[in-house]
Amino acid sequence: MKNYVEITLLPNADIALYFLWQKVYQQIHIGFASIKKEDDTIPIGVSFPGYDSEKNHLGNKLRLFAENKEKLQVLDIHKCLNRLLDYVHISSIKEVPANIESFALFKRQQVKSSITRLARRKAKRHGIDFETALASLSEFEEKQTKAPFIQMESLSTENKTISDDAADNVRHKFRLFIVKHSFDQSQQGTFNCYGLSQQATVPWF
Repeated sequence: MKNYVEITLLPNADIALYFLWQKVYQQIHIGFASIKKEDDTIPIGVSFPGYDSEKNHLGNKLRLFAENKEKLQVLDIHKCLNRLLDYVHISSIKEVPANIESFALFKRQQVKSSITRLARRKAKRHGIDFETALASLSEFEEKQTKAPFIQMESLSTENKTISDDAADNVRHKFRLFIVKHSFDQSQQGTFNCYGLSQQATVPWF
């Protein structure tokens, strides 16, 4: 990862930071989906410089990393955030500082559904009534997480692509929980359409 763009969110008295994250990241996700490969991966990874798990806080900055500036130019982040330019500051494409000694992996944390939802799924899958399914899950304890999150909307179109009109195809809202892991050396891997990864790191500075 040799180049990056830094986006600073600018909340105000009328727009809270968490709400701005929702709007900004939704548009970035759409932009990522527009450049995805056939295997649903993208050549760009994200970083949250102000990430603080103890305070359950993402900060107000987002960095987009790529192997070269051309990959960031293809994304065209100004176009992605065209409707939000009054609420963000977007830097020029910069070079990653030399001699980086720390790296971060930002991954999505999947949180299990509530016991009620799991019971409904089990009842349908196994052809049993809801009460029986619920009883079989009596030992289940719903997973809780304190990881920072961004409220997102699941989008799709009939041909499985994302377009500028994707907002008309909202499926459901969900929380995108994000966890950070630190490494002393760079780790290779792929990034999904949220810019997150299960294996790949980005420079941490």
